[in-house]
Amino acid sequence: MIRKFVLVLLFSFVMPSIMQAQLSLGSVAPEIRLPDSLGKWKPLSEVKSKLILIDFWAAWCYPCVRSMPDLKRLYANYHDKGLEIYAVSLDKDYRNWVATCQRLNLPFIHVNDAYSLDGKACHDYHINDIPNRMLIKDGKIIGAEMSLYDLEKLIQQELK
Repeated sequence: MIRKFVLVLLFSFVMPSIMQAQLSLGSVAPEIRLPDSLGKWKPLSEVKSKLILIDFWAAWCYPCVRSMPDLKRLYANYHDKGLEIYAVSLDKDYRNWVATCQRLNLPFIHVNDAYSLDGKACHDYHINDIPNRMLIKDGKIIGAEMSLYDLEKLIQQELK
């Protein structure tokens, strides 16, 4: 009886997270249509660039904010060569999100999903935690679940 209970618990908690793993490489990147800080809609499909790095983050997330200088460096080094960063904030606190973007002087595209991890973008991309990044080329995911170092190597390779 206890063995069955343990198996039921295992499948009810572990299996959904396995089934919700990030989209696989080669998958078509789902559309994201979210507002920027001025309320203007910025659909992912309207971003015209060779490579798009989608960054799921939040201003309250220390590891996310700590990685922003590295993202700014990637942007500075590769934007003119064809990289765009599409930062999807999961902040519910609009003022803190905008203030953090301004304080950090973040130069890339920013949109916000106040539904956070329960929002459509996170569901479509199977995002369960942040920071979380995916690299897109020609509408398909070519990089996911990678360190910034490995993402940069892939960006260098793709922008040759």
